[in-house]
Amino acid sequence: MKLNLSFSSFAVVLTSLLLVKTTVAWQFNIPRLHTVQPADPAANATVRFTITDLHDNRTTTQCSTSFADPTSNSTNYPTGASPIACKDSRFGWYFSSFSSLGNFSINVIHTYIDPTVGPYPETLYGTGDLINEALIPQLNCYVLQTGKYGCAFVEPNFPIVIPVTSVVAKKKRSRFEGPRNM
Repeated sequence: MKLNLSFSSFAVVLTSLLLVKTTVAWQFNIPRLHTVQPADPAANATVRFTITDLHDNRTTTQCSTSFADPTSNSTNYPTGASPIACKDSRFGWYFSSFSSLGNFSINVIHTYIDPTVGPYPETLYGTGDLINEALIPQLNCYVLQTGKYGCAFVEPNFPIVIPVTSVVAKKKRSRFEGPRNM
């Protein structure tokens, strides 16, 4: 029996296999999120959430930060210029947009070794959509009589989804490797 594969049929098979891999679990999930702004304007706001990378064997970590003056006319909140490391330091995050503690977008970064790619670090980048009460009815925001403001989201079965928007796997060059001719 002779196996005769043309390049185009091999490419179709390879492409199909890659599509299967890239459509399964290439997302981050946030099953829990809490934000708090104390009534005292001098006190820092806090953002705390749990994030799970479904691609990396459901790796989960806690992320949090505190920052001053969380208003839409302030830039004190974490941005892409200075991502915040999570408890598992292979994860980081920042706000891609921020209007209030109940209206923002989160971007996520996760770097790890994927044995299917090889011994090189793979970094996943996730870009989140707007998180607010109108778009996510399970996000409950409140103002207490003390003036304290916050939001809570706890939905392990229906998490906030942050799609993976890009993946980068790089081989670190050895100091013994010469320049590459391209």
